[in-house]
Amino acid sequence: MSDIIRAVDEANFQEEVVKSTLPVLIDFWAPWCSPCRALLPTLEALAPLYADSLKVVKIDIDDNPALKARYKIQSIPQLYLTNAGNPVARLTGRTRTQLADELEELLR
Repeated sequence: MSDIIRAVDEANFQEEVVKSTLPVLIDFWAPWCSPCRALLPTLEALAPLYADSLKVVKIDIDDNPALKARYKIQSIPQLYLTNAGNPVARLTGRTRTQLADELEELLR
């Protein structure tokens, strides 16, 4: 994981996500999930491009069941754009271009 993408857990969720002055893109994932690992390079490429307008974090659903339940995560990887911890949108794109297009639209 890159330095620009933060690992968030139940202990630091309030500080990193709810109190964030920027919108937060949350990647719900698990280490055993191949599609989750395949998505990481895309997020690592996009995170620096949006560093001034967006925070990117990853939440391991196995280690954070309360956050998994809070966001009603049924499958992974799952991406949510949040504002003050509240979901704004669920992102469905999986390529760098698709995610960038979705983010551009949502961050206007």
